[in-house]
Amino acid sequence: MAHPDHVRARIHALEERLARLRAEKDRLLARANVADRKRNTRRKIVIGGTVLAALDHEGVPQMRTEAELRRWLEGRLTRPHDREVFDLAPSKPV
Repeated sequence: MAHPDHVRARIHALEERLARLRAEKDRLLARANVADRKRNTRRKIVIGGTVLAALDHEGVPQMRTEAELRRWLEGRLTRPHDREVFDLAPSKPV
């Protein structure tokens, strides 16, 4: 039978490890949340710039779904970084 002090020490070590793992999980979740917010902000900036540019030229068609927006952006976004935030395939060279 295990000695009670040994069992308590093992439990304490496991509790410390669990606390470290939870802290690491919290740090990773926070980092992911920051990345998601940055990506969302970038998407808003790209959409706004694209809409403003279209208003100066041909206007903006009526869109009701995200799929319609993506199709519209597909033909207008050329920079890889802009296409990436919408998960669009890289544009083909002209």
